[in-house]
Formats: sequence, C-alpha cells, structure tokens
Amino acid sequence: MAKIKARVHYVSPKGAAEAIAEVIAREAGCPKEALLPAYLPVGTTLMFLGGEGTKMDKTTAEFLKSLNKDRVVYAALYSCNPKLSDAAILQTKAGLEAQGIKVLDKTFTAPCKGFFGGKMPSEDDLKAAKAWAIECIEQVAGN
Repeated sequence: MAKIKARVHYVSPKGAAEAIAEVIAREAGCPKEALLPAYLPVGTTLMFLGGEGTKMDKTTAEFLKSLNKDRVVYAALYSCNPKLSDAAILQTKAGLEAQGIKVLDKTFTAPCKGFFGGKMPSEDDLKAAKAWAIECIEQVAGN
C-alpha cells in the first residue's frame, strides 16, 4: 500500500468512533488522536475525521475553523450512530469544503449505542472500516 502523510482524528464519548479510528490508524500508519486536545495538522495529505451522533458536535465544528488547504489536502469522513445516518458527515463535509479542503466522496458509517439502544461496531464493521481506509489511502495516493 502507498505511503502518504495521514492523520486520524475523532470525537468518541461512547467509544465507537475511537474503535473505528484505531483500525484506520493501523492502516494509515499513524496514531489516532482525539480532537481534544489535538495538535493541528500541518502538511497532511489525508485526514480521517469521525465522530458519534447524527449532528456535528461543537468540538468538531471549532476544529474545522482552524483548518485550511495548506494544513489538510483531503479528508475522509466517518460517523457512528444508531441510525447509520450520514447527517453529521454532510455537515462536516460542508465545513471542510468551506475551508478549501477536498472531501472524498465515499464515507463510512457504523453503529453506535444511543439513548434508545443501538450497538457498538462489530468485527465485521471493523473489517469494513479497514477496507474503506485502504480504499481512501489508495485513492489519495493515486492523485
């Protein structure tokens, strides 16, 4: 697999997004890093960014304001929530694109416990996250 400068950031109050971040970080060859406290990326080719819930959280919204195309070229987005909704992904995508960052079309969603139930990502979900991460890395490396 091609090597690129990658970062993996996440917000994970319930642990689901962190579990996905761990798998992605292994494939990307970099550590996973919670958004608080995160060092700002500099010269990053591909940033994976994920969270939990059906809305973008305030921490992610503030983090996006600090980014620009000199800090991050591409972003790959994932979300964990009981509904497998992509609403938070779409909000995050809009925020990143407003900062001039290219967002990959293919995203990833996995289950997460919520107020009314749900479950944590399964082994199959983690395998799917790994395959998605590899696909994202190869796509960016080929550009």
